[in-house]
Amino acid sequence: MTKYVTTCFTIICFSIYSSFGQSKEIKLLLDTTIAIMKSNAVNRDKVNWEKIENNIYSEAVNKNAYQLGTIFRTLFQSLNDFHGYFQCGDSIYRWHRPEPKDLDSLINEWKKGVRIQTRILEDNIGYLRVPSMSFAERNELDKKAQTLNDSLCSLLDKNVHGIVLDLRLDNGGAMYPMILGLEQILHNGKLGSFESKNATNWILKDNGFYLDTLLLNEIIPKCKITDKNIPVAILIGKGTGSSGEFLTIAFKKRKNTIFIGTNTAGYITTTQGFQINDASFLLLSTGYGRDRTGQTYKASIKPDNYNNALDNFNDISNDKKVLEAIKWLRSRN
Repeated sequence: MTKYVTTCFTIICFSIYSSFGQSKEIKLLLDTTIAIMKSNAVNRDKVNWEKIENNIYSEAVNKNAYQLGTIFRTLFQSLNDFHGYFQCGDSIYRWHRPEPKDLDSLINEWKKGVRIQTRILEDNIGYLRVPSMSFAERNELDKKAQTLNDSLCSLLDKNVHGIVLDLRLDNGGAMYPMILGLEQILHNGKLGSFESKNATNWILKDNGFYLDTLLLNEIIPKCKITDKNIPVAILIGKGTGSSGEFLTIAFKKRKNTIFIGTNTAGYITTTQGFQINDASFLLLSTGYGRDRTGQTYKASIKPDNYNNALDNFNDISNDKKVLEAIKWLRSRN
């Protein structure tokens, strides 16, 4: 989940071939990056800044901006920030944490292009796959939320006995249309919040999604539901990341809800963008997510029922996690 702000710094990256000893701009680049991190990074209080600064300024001697990759990666690693990055011109510097090696099935599905999918399973149980939703202009995000909500309504109109909500391929993007698109099976009011320097609440109200009082998305729902506590089994796993995890948090502490699968990806920080100028940009992890009761999530979200069976995305009726979800939903009726 990313928020963008613009700062008034005048750092420039045109002196990319200058050495540290010759370029005040490179020193200013590092000074300003560190100042932003000290003020905004979610883990800023866990870093020995004096030690870090001594090391990176020594390392930066006689280097140009294109040779600062190691330094920026050190900064992000010190903050345990694998969600953020620094961009100067066409160069992007980030720290990559070790990732699971068994992601082939997920990568193959992502390459195909993940789309919303609905179907009616046995015992009149609805299935809804929610994909990631990339950031876009407001009207495009409204359309994304509306399409998801129309898909949910296509199931609810059939009086399904429960919903299998599949988030295993939802690896992030914009959380607002995801949450708003599922409003009939969520309660109006506060569903969660960001724990950060500028904390904000996630609110559903009047068919709109708000951050505190700021309206971000609206839809026109085509169905209603009398029981917002209809049983929902949510499938999560290594492919559930970033905003997909915030969507997961929005369902935490909801009645008649279970989480099935494996631990989520752990990209559970909200990120904030600092546009330094046309050529330089910093994306920084600035906070964590909280559920509706105020519990903070700082690492991968664990399922209620752990199930590491192989995913069968192309044969949902025989997917073992879907079958476990159906079993649980039957027990609720």
